[in-house]
Amino acid sequence: MATLTCLAAARFWAAKEAGWNVRERGLPAQNPDLVLYLSEEGHGCIRKAAEMLGLGSNALHLIPTDSTFRMDVAALRAAIQADRAAGRQPFCVAASAGTVNTGAIDPLSLLADMCTEESLWLHVDGAYGAVGKVDPHVAPLFEGIERAQSVAIDPHKWLSVPVECGCALVSDKHLLRETFSLVPPYLQLEEGKGFANLPWFSEYGFQQTRGFRALKVWMVLQTTGRQGLVQRIQHHNVLAQQLASLIDAASDFERVAPVTLSIVCFRYLPLELQGDEEGIEQMNRALVPLLQLTGEAFLTSTVLHGQFALRACILHDATTPDDLRILLESVRHAAALSRKQEQ
Repeated sequence: MATLTCLAAARFWAAKEAGWNVRERGLPAQNPDLVLYLSEEGHGCIRKAAEMLGLGSNALHLIPTDSTFRMDVAALRAAIQADRAAGRQPFCVAASAGTVNTGAIDPLSLLADMCTEESLWLHVDGAYGAVGKVDPHVAPLFEGIERAQSVAIDPHKWLSVPVECGCALVSDKHLLRETFSLVPPYLQLEEGKGFANLPWFSEYGFQQTRGFRALKVWMVLQTTGRQGLVQRIQHHNVLAQQLASLIDAASDFERVAPVTLSIVCFRYLPLELQGDEEGIEQMNRALVPLLQLTGEAFLTSTVLHGQFALRACILHDATTPDDLRILLESVRHAAALSRKQEQ
């Protein structure tokens, strides 16, 4: 919902810049096709939002990533130029501040520069990773996020707020209000007077009536405090680096992506399968349900540049270095069980 809110504002802005009102006219066929740029590692909610906003999945132009799974800025620039030449209307770049697959952070400062040059809306999907900026060791990687027109954050991830809780940050509150405001006569009041002394959030999003989700965020922030959040996020990032070091030192594991935040992607690589890519993939695919069923450790999986990988995401306050060693041992035990089942 945070993504949908932000991209609705971006769509309204793009139409307004082009001289038409999307709330009145919708998306007329005679207008150029709007184009939204997303890296291959971008989250699926961007596509869902594009479809719900009437842009269609064809409006998405997927941009390749570099070897570190960050958006390729040169490829993005070429795509924008090609789309303009074809008569299409680029309007938004959806960058990632901590991808769901690897925790990669797109080059936000370069993207902010490009969006300024090209008059595009910069949206940042920071659902998982944006709060990682409070860790001073990785904060420089987030440079440029403050120049985005919109940022989506899920406090129910790294902030440990109970689900559901999404947060949409939009730099232009007047534009956001223009995008959504539709106040019936019985609720029309002058903002700042009477009981309208706070913004009517129904004017800044789709929902007329909503629960007090912000209370959960406030309670977590009050209980944990900024320093508590810094310590939590630093702790998780350090653990991720320690897990990466354990994997790099083991002959039967292989790390398959850089570790930026608290996500570590790797493969189990037993000696007898080394060199057998098909066998390695089959083994690792079999490990995921076995690990999840044992209850010793919980891993998910992903595919990176066509390669299947195990994915560990460290977000729990009680995780310790001992848990990391248990995780790798659990993978080895699950592999042994898989081989027995095959026999």
